[in-house]
Amino acid sequence: MVRNQEKTTNKRNIGVSLLTVALIWLAVFFVLYLDYNLSLPLLAVIVIAILSLEKKGIIDRAYTACIKERKVFLSVVLLGAVFLPLALSGKPYALHIGVLVCVYAILALGLNFQMGSADMVNFAPAAFFGIGAYTTGVVTMKLGISPWLGLLFAAVVTAVLGGLVGAPTLRTKGYYLSLVTMALQLIFSLVIVNIKAVGGPNGMPGLPGFTIGSFSFHQTHELFGFRIPYQANYLYLALLLLAALLFVAYRVNLSAKGIALNNIGQDEVVAGCLGIHINKEKLFAFCIGGAFCGIAGAFYGHYMSFVGPDDYDFSKSLMIICMVILGGMDNPLGVAVGAFLLIGVNEKLRDFADYQMLIYGLILLAALWLRPQGLIPKRVRNYELLFHRNAQIETTGNKSGSVNMDK
Repeated sequence: MVRNQEKTTNKRNIGVSLLTVALIWLAVFFVLYLDYNLSLPLLAVIVIAILSLEKKGIIDRAYTACIKERKVFLSVVLLGAVFLPLALSGKPYALHIGVLVCVYAILALGLNFQMGSADMVNFAPAAFFGIGAYTTGVVTMKLGISPWLGLLFAAVVTAVLGGLVGAPTLRTKGYYLSLVTMALQLIFSLVIVNIKAVGGPNGMPGLPGFTIGSFSFHQTHELFGFRIPYQANYLYLALLLLAALLFVAYRVNLSAKGIALNNIGQDEVVAGCLGIHINKEKLFAFCIGGAFCGIAGAFYGHYMSFVGPDDYDFSKSLMIICMVILGGMDNPLGVAVGAFLLIGVNEKLRDFADYQMLIYGLILLAALWLRPQGLIPKRVRNYELLFHRNAQIETTGNKSGSVNMDK
């Protein structure tokens, strides 16, 4: 009798996992594929659906089912990632939007370490984004280094700069920390325009694309008679990079580092009394967040074959902050959803580019007023569910094997 119940439960979990992944990929496909007059209403429907499902606890149940049947879940996710670029191959601009979603999702994940986990508001993620792009531009164009190594150089440089920037701000918090990072963003925007070695206001055109042997990601290819634009090549690479960094973000979130950052965000005095090295953990958040932004910047630079100051100004920092707040702070999946929604709105409303700052401000105010915890709030850390597949634990409440770090 017990075995029959377990089989029934497993089948139900598999069905829920398959349905969840199918709905996610269908939503992504239609938002990218449809024109703005249809995709924007669809985005609104997606937001309303997420809020409704979250309120009824359906997202919690789907999350539990996907974790318990993670092999099935990951297999279907991989299958969708393989077919999505092929399905969009007839619309290069839709593929371009997909690449931008992945890039900005990585940026939001980097900012989430500081803003979501440790409650340190950083107004300079676009500065680190730009530093990563300019770093790979210099080492690949001036020194002739491979773009793959340029990606690594960008991660290292931005991680080091994150530590150097974070060190003087260790004794600041709240509004003072925000002002320091805001000043950093403005300084970067002013300095980069006046450095002639990196092109000044004209930027650096002609960055080389990624290659593997004779295969160039910047060339159009044919597969089974179908023409695959180069944007599809970069979308595959962007999805792979996002998946790897999303895995890293989740592992950090579940580790002692993630718990320490949450404690610091709640109360630094109490965290210090618990034996947490506050300065060390804050520097870690700045370094890993900077590395994420640097990787995104390097990838974006080689994808666009151009690095210019206009792509890394204060408006981009504001957009990344909106992604973290809208999606759900301290929830890696949530901030990725926030990136998808905001990039979708941003790219579909290109005709209203003059009103971008107004749109971001309204979205930020609406999110803070109507849904301050974000569309997909952070979840209770349920280690027994995550690391023991057959654990029978309910998702509501803080059961055995869970660690609740809600603010």
